[in-house]
Amino acid sequence: MRDTVKLFVGTSDLHDDLAQKIYLYTIHKNATMPVEVVFLRPSDFPGWNRKTWGTPFTCYRYAVPHLMGYKGKALYTDTDMINFRDIAALYNTDLEGKAFGMVWDALQDNGKAGAHMGYPRGFWCDSVLLIDCEKAEEFVDPIDDIINWNKNYSYKWQVMKKLGSPHKEKTKELVHMLDARWNVFDGTNPSAIPRGYDLWSKTPPAWEDKENLEMDMIWQLHLTALSYQPWHPKYTPHAKATHPRPDLMREWWRLAKIVNSL
Repeated sequence: MRDTVKLFVGTSDLHDDLAQKIYLYTIHKNATMPVEVVFLRPSDFPGWNRKTWGTPFTCYRYAVPHLMGYKGKALYTDTDMINFRDIAALYNTDLEGKAFGMVWDALQDNGKAGAHMGYPRGFWCDSVLLIDCEKAEEFVDPIDDIINWNKNYSYKWQVMKKLGSPHKEKTKELVHMLDARWNVFDGTNPSAIPRGYDLWSKTPPAWEDKENLEMDMIWQLHLTALSYQPWHPKYTPHAKATHPRPDLMREWWRLAKIVNSL
């Protein structure tokens, strides 16, 4: 029997239907292995404390090891993505004995948190998260603690604090750094520092200074900026804006036309 990709996808109950269809269409179109998809929706997780979450599904990803019975490998992604490359290639990545595989986001502004991580900016990007569920059991908190998390910040940031930055020896034991092309932020390389950019600056870098990737270099596109998302989920407080990469938007709408016709 062929192996199966165990894919968990964080999504909302009502507002991401078209994005889900596009993502699933591209996943199955490009996959060389069977893909078993489990959506993680708020309606399936009653009783969770979600007060500090940025999306309706922010911390469900940390329930994945529990849902897998702390055995085997699993892949988590957000729903706001387009897949361009065989997801089996990502799923079969050798984690080299580590609990997680993630892309490093060099530009995430972690403010005061930067001091404990040794970087002025940066966090691991858990929107694409490859997990060795058995090894993750030693790291993630018990599931009841995650469900009832009652601090003034999300459990997500507790995880990032515990993981630390790539140069930490403990981090090197926990995280395998994935190729950034598996989590391309709106067409840009999240791991690349923009030309001439000072990481200590509080001013975001100019879009044209970021490393923009041509579409044929993108393995998994992540539409991270909520204001740019063409389906404009109603849970976002951000105003609608025009995406700076019209080529990516043309592809999204091309795919939308296909899935709406199926």
